Amino acid sequence: MMSSSILDRTPLLVSRKQARQLASWTKDTGFERPALCRISKQGKYAFYTNRFAVIRWDVSGLDVPDGSWIDLKPGDSEETNTKPDILSNMADWSRAVGPRSSWDLMDAERWREPDDNHFPDTASLFKREGTAGAPVSFNFDLLSGVSLLVMPVFGSRIMLTPSVGGDESNRHGWWVMSDDDRVVGLLMPMRLSLGAPANAETDGLPKPYEPDGRAA
Repeated sequence: MMSSSILDRTPLLVSRKQARQLASWTKDTGFERPALCRISKQGKYAFYTNRFAVIRWDVSGLDVPDGSWIDLKPGDSEETNTKPDILSNMADWSRAVGPRSSWDLMDAERWREPDDNHFPDTASLFKREGTAGAPVSFNFDLLSGVSLLVMPVFGSRIMLTPSVGGDESNRHGWWVMSDDDRVVGLLMPMRLSLGAPANAETDGLPKPYEPDGRAA
């Protein structure tokens, strides 16, 4: 297995399909918060979040300052009659290239200089928890999107691991790591809605098996 502390500049590719997933999540935020419309470099990692999911890439060896970013908000080239920015805007790039194209996160020329927008603290979420706790449920679209970003090969197994980070209600995130450890996704479970089972840890689960064939 490849080490996660990669000190050279081995390409770290984002496919067009993956880029379009990121652009779609960004569009769903309504573009109201600039920090949620970008990939941001923080230390040895680059992060994206839409508040419900987090993607982390290991960009060790990338020579750009912390706070450097890649734009995921489409430009208004149609209104301003200018060419789309396909160098540092991943959303525009994903609409202009062919299906086999890839974006290299290790290419320093694709990163914009830091600005005054502060990216949320997502690094602290990636701490492993020893026990899984109660059953959890996930939004299917978010789960499939995170799987696409982290494990793009169809048929790859997805193994989620609980994290320590979470809010006061112990709503901890769950993460999945790529085979080479360079890309990690973290997904927040869905909150229990009104009318949820009174005993969330057991209600709705299959009944325990008994040797005589009866359910307990």
